[in-house]
Amino acid sequence: MSLSEQPWERLKVRETDRRVDITISWPERRNALDFTTWDELDRVMLEVARHDEVRVVTLTGEDPAFCAGVSFDAIGSSLGVEKQQYPSFIRRWAGVADHFERVAQPTIAAINGPAIGAGFEIALACDLRIASDRAVFCMPQMRMGIVPDAGGTSRLARAAGSAVAKDLVLSSRVIDAEEALRCGIVSRVVPHEELGAEVDALADQVAELPWPSAYFAVVAIDSGPHLDPRRAADLEGIADQVMLRQDEVWEKVEGFMASRGLKGFRP
Repeated sequence: MSLSEQPWERLKVRETDRRVDITISWPERRNALDFTTWDELDRVMLEVARHDEVRVVTLTGEDPAFCAGVSFDAIGSSLGVEKQQYPSFIRRWAGVADHFERVAQPTIAAINGPAIGAGFEIALACDLRIASDRAVFCMPQMRMGIVPDAGGTSRLARAAGSAVAKDLVLSSRVIDAEEALRCGIVSRVVPHEELGAEVDALADQVAELPWPSAYFAVVAIDSGPHLDPRRAADLEGIADQVMLRQDEVWEKVEGFMASRGLKGFRP
């Protein structure tokens, strides 16, 4: 796979040993999503899904924004197409966001600035979301009488609860990073200048986990709330039975025991 060498118009893609780092790069339009951006995100994530040697994916935007949502030109064009091609057209757009949730590799959104509309929806599809203190969040689609349609309503409700989701969707109000943290939309907020280092450290930590333990853990976390506790525990047990057949896991177990567990852990 040579994603870094492919010609990208709206993305910057860096591929290292076990990581793929994606940056939406249209800063003069605050990294808005047009048809080209959607197509390129679709292409890069389909490629990632075919390569188990990739262990983690990060997504961010080129400063000063994470993603300003669908560009005004694309909104005008897409609504006309959508009237004639519903639901296939909108499902294709939603499918791009789905890639970030369904791909086996954990996905990390580094939210460096405004995450608006469909940009917010893509961030919600990522497994982990870390925000800069400059980040703000908004779902403004209802101002046009349009329901967020890239999976945002359900993912926002799962992250923050239905009351918060209804508040943010129906009011279209803007919230800052600290409120997003309190609501459970993001798991960490860091000073803007520290966001890159924070995400790098987390991504490298995830990339070092024996494969595919991170995938199994994410599936168990996502599926567990929909199962009774016994079945959820069964899913965890099945995952461990698979992982315990790997020599790498036993090496990790022996190292953990030798260091006396968390007593030897240095954060």
